[in-house]
Amino acid sequence: MTSPISVRVKITTSVDLSSFKARLEGPALSVFEESGREMLKATQDQWIGWKYKGRNLAQTGRSLSGWTKSLQATEGIRTITFLNNAKGYYSGKPYAGFVRRAKGKTEEWKLVRENLIANHLPKLRDRLLEAIRNSLASTGRSVKVRVNRQNQYTQLSLEG
Repeated sequence: MTSPISVRVKITTSVDLSSFKARLEGPALSVFEESGREMLKATQDQWIGWKYKGRNLAQTGRSLSGWTKSLQATEGIRTITFLNNAKGYYSGKPYAGFVRRAKGKTEEWKLVRENLIANHLPKLRDRLLEAIRNSLASTGRSVKVRVNRQNQYTQLSLEG
């Protein structure tokens, strides 16, 4: 007897800034983090879950609360990853990849991915590039730099 298949959902959105050698900081990092929060909220708002007879749609299931996000904003291709690792009540296995609004319809995670790509990723890219341009154009914070002093050592040998 085979065990039921387990399906996690992992959607990664990315902005290729590999030519930008610095870490995202200040306003650019804030834009990146805020966009991640907005995208997670949009995902949760869109995620309906199973629609079966007798289900109260106001009651949310495990797969809605299973959505998490992680950011990689340090170097290269900056990513926001959305993961749904909701586990079934009886099986204890991930099932979010099977969630559909109705039998025979497209899996919900594919609709979520399409929404993120079509509506949120272009906004993230535009806002992020604008924040980077603004930070490069500004004078930035003033930093006082001191000249390194060489240490001098005196060696004293006592013989007796």
